[in-house]
Amino acid sequence: MFKKIRKKIKSSFFYELIINSFGKYNKSYAESFGEDLFVDYFFQQKKKGFYVDIGCNLPKSRSLTYLLYKRGWKGVKVDISPRSIKLNKLIRSKDINLNISVGKNESIIDAYIFYDNCSMNTVDKKFKEYTKKSVNKEPTILRLEQLRLNTILKNHEINKIDYLNIDVEGNEENVLDGFAIKKYSPELVSIEIHSEKCPPTNNKIYKFFTSNGYKLSSIYGWTYFFEKYNNRKVHFDY
Repeated sequence: MFKKIRKKIKSSFFYELIINSFGKYNKSYAESFGEDLFVDYFFQQKKKGFYVDIGCNLPKSRSLTYLLYKRGWKGVKVDISPRSIKLNKLIRSKDINLNISVGKNESIIDAYIFYDNCSMNTVDKKFKEYTKKSVNKEPTILRLEQLRLNTILKNHEINKIDYLNIDVEGNEENVLDGFAIKKYSPELVSIEIHSEKCPPTNNKIYKFFTSNGYKLSSIYGWTYFFEKYNNRKVHFDY
């Protein structure tokens, strides 16, 4: 009984609001491997900049951009969870926070929400089936607007990105299909690649970046970091 009550409290909006407002963290706010520390180190000389965070989830916990926000950066954050965006609007009000999907087609689509604060919420049907088996739960289906990343950037008059994070649980290729990377030319990009081979040289996402003047910079779990080749901060040389 107590465990059920505790679980219900921890899943509530107000609990998440308190934790993300006043919770204590170690140096990293990221979910798994301290990826945000690498991002912070990469931009250590840049006091102000602009990020785009697709699949941002919570404002502090699990965030790869909160350390930059604390430094004075701002940006666009997108998530398919209405609660996540509500929390981001309250805690990170300097950002543009959007409750939409990002993909190659502009339409109204199904978004699969397993839990309000779940990093495995998705719009990808295959990933939805995988997660459904993993958590043994049927998702709530939301009808949500989907825009191309180029459209979002144009709508908000954004011409330059310093850091781009894409964490969309199986929808990564579709996000990239709607993004003019040479026009916006982010200095650093982080994106999940699920591949048994490391580095995944035959993967479409990997090829997308290497064919557009980017080099693999670092790997944290499934998260791959790519930087512009001329930055010369590369950690790996493949």
